[in-house]
Amino acid sequence: MIKMLLTGAAACALVFSAAAANPAEKSAPKPTYKPTAAAEAIDPIAVTTKEDAALLADRQFAAADLNADNSIDAEEFAAFVAASAQARAGLPGAPDENSAPADAAFKTIAKGDMMIAKEELVEARVESFEKADADGDKSLDALEQQRFAALVSAKPQ
Repeated sequence: MIKMLLTGAAACALVFSAAAANPAEKSAPKPTYKPTAAAEAIDPIAVTTKEDAALLADRQFAAADLNADNSIDAEEFAAFVAASAQARAGLPGAPDENSAPADAAFKTIAKGDMMIAKEELVEARVESFEKADADGDKSLDALEQQRFAALVSAKPQ
């Protein structure tokens, strides 16, 4: 009797775990932005070198490419900008009234094809680094770091 009861309980557990692993598909949910783990993230205000700027672009790309198709579309970019702006609210270099709107920033980075490739994002972040490096010493001081963070910030729609 106990053997049958345990076998039945094990069978039920197997059925429930299989159902949880493969729920019936109703409709594909709209992807939402999920920030990278804190250990992987780099804050724009912490960028001091071109290598840091490229690393920032790499991490931002990984976080923003929600469907993992190796490109960021306008919807993914808008979701990333909105989540980033919320997370950085009140911090130095956070988006403000002077920041570019997300759609304008997207069009600038994406160029003509309206998709952002990783190389395009890296290029944009390195270009922002060069603009922020006012003294041209290839390293950002505290004021230049704030300028860089402001340059790479976009405000949500």
